[in-house]
Amino acid sequence: MKKKYLLGRRAFVLLATMFVLVGWSSLEADTKGKLTGRVLDSKKEPVIGANVVIVGTTIGASTDIDGNYTILNIPPGMYQLRISVIGYSPQTINGVRVSSGQTTTINASLIDEAVAMGEVVVIAERPMVDVRQTSAVSILGEDQIGQLPVQDLSDIVNLQAGVVDGHFRGGRLGEVQYQVDGVSVNNPYDNSSSVKLDRSVLQEVQVISGTFDAEYGQAMSGVVNAILKSGSEEHFEWNAEMYGGDYVSPGGTARFPHIDRMNPLAVHNYQLSLNGPTGLDKTTFLVGARRYGNEGYLFGTRLFRPGDSADFQNFLLKGTGDGALVPMGSSDEWSGQLKIANRSMKNIHLSYQALGSILNAQRYQHAFILLPDGQKKQKSVSFSHGIDLTHTINSTLFYSVSVRQNYYRYTDFVYEDVYDSRYVQYGRPRGDKNYALGAYVQGVDLDRFKQETSSYILKISVTNQAAQHHLLKMGAEMQFST
Repeated sequence: MKKKYLLGRRAFVLLATMFVLVGWSSLEADTKGKLTGRVLDSKKEPVIGANVVIVGTTIGASTDIDGNYTILNIPPGMYQLRISVIGYSPQTINGVRVSSGQTTTINASLIDEAVAMGEVVVIAERPMVDVRQTSAVSILGEDQIGQLPVQDLSDIVNLQAGVVDGHFRGGRLGEVQYQVDGVSVNNPYDNSSSVKLDRSVLQEVQVISGTFDAEYGQAMSGVVNAILKSGSEEHFEWNAEMYGGDYVSPGGTARFPHIDRMNPLAVHNYQLSLNGPTGLDKTTFLVGARRYGNEGYLFGTRLFRPGDSADFQNFLLKGTGDGALVPMGSSDEWSGQLKIANRSMKNIHLSYQALGSILNAQRYQHAFILLPDGQKKQKSVSFSHGIDLTHTINSTLFYSVSVRQNYYRYTDFVYEDVYDSRYVQYGRPRGDKNYALGAYVQGVDLDRFKQETSSYILKISVTNQAAQHHLLKMGAEMQFST
């Protein structure tokens, strides 16, 4: 019997980064965004002391002696900006989009109150091309994600330029750094990501395919940063989706014996998300769940079972199969997400998140087409949870602390117990040329693989807008894996 085991291993990784962004660079590796700009009057003179506030929040700043303002630590999303000061008519700017790790510039020109007739409302315009961008970055907001024909994060990533089946610009799957709310969810065994995120819980997705900042480690081909939504403080919101289908083609063949039959739920998808207030002070929740199943289009016929036997001349003595068609390339997946956010403490945002998924699947092996019960089955389990804390000291200084535990388990075998007596009883797979060339009629696949890892991550960062065009950021990340 061939056996494969992953021996327990321990690794300790300490990564500390410190860097300074100078000038007009618009990319800062973060889960929050930055808003900056200048407020002038009708004579192009700076307006001093104007209040710049994001409507519906307590986030804001005042303009300095040159009319400049900067607001840090803004969650990604679409906002309404209000600018007001004594002596001038207030101005409201609609459609202001803030993206994670990006700087949004909104300049304004106020009108003297003696001239204006009430409040001025304008609509912000975002340039088609950001000439200050130094990285190849694709950012999709909640509204854009909702318009795409996708179901989860992997579908969104695969639609981006230069990405094919998770491979960035021809690189390997393990060369991509996946983050959720700014913290890695990669499996330390092979640097892959098995955490599933439904599109209904995504606030924003940022895909970077080149020139990464120093903050991103273990990334050679690309970086994917997914930002989870936070629940509404005012009302409940829900979303539900479902669809079904099948692979159908006229006439079956020996390789595709079930392709001419229609089952409307052979491929099925059910998704549900709910968010809103919890009843506690400034505390919200978000929960999402998805069930996806796919029988596939490759079926086997159960003519034999693993315990059937043959003589030394390969003549079958006994076949006990029921002749049923059995899917041999199927997948069945459950995934769920939970996020609880609290803003009851002044200038402090605290959140807890939990992500989990279970996948049961089979990889089609043609040799088992008459003996489908002898084929291996794959199972993948992933779970990630942790706490994020952000403390805003003032409008130009804040720090963040994140703690995570990630767990991954992958198995690939027929029977879970390596000492299962059926391995010895049934033995290795054997064929019978009287039935089908190269097809097995007894035994089970003796190959097996099991991999299980846990990782614990602590990430700390401090961000300071030292001057109008100078942003300082220092951070450290510690990871312990078993």
